[in-house]
Amino acid sequence: MSRNHYLLPLGVCLWAILPVFRDALGATWVPLKDEVEFQCDNGNTVPGYSVYVVGNHPELGNWDPAKAVKLDPKPAPDNSTWTGKVLFPGTDDGKDVEWKCIVRKEIDPTDVKWQLAKNNTVKLVFRTKSIGTF
Repeated sequence: MSRNHYLLPLGVCLWAILPVFRDALGATWVPLKDEVEFQCDNGNTVPGYSVYVVGNHPELGNWDPAKAVKLDPKPAPDNSTWTGKVLFPGTDDGKDVEWKCIVRKEIDPTDVKWQLAKNNTVKLVFRTKSIGTF
């Protein structure tokens, strides 16, 4: 018999024992996702308002301010810079995503101030950072 005759049964055996190795090592299997770190500069707010990122992707709310992703302010004295990470499905790797910074009232997503500049664009890769400015 040729060696190729044994490859299929060997592959099935290896596939069957993978969970045993995973459990023994305490490892978790995580599907690949693209992670983007968004940064909005000059996001000056007043109490009750925060900076969000919104864009043309479901993970960014599909341009709906009510579904936008809230960012976190950097500590003083630079609390006008807001950042946050968003995970995108790994199937979107290489895709361009358009986005903007918005200042939104936390309890009323219809009270919104949009970034005036043209849309920001980021190409999804396994890890990246994208910056917008008001």
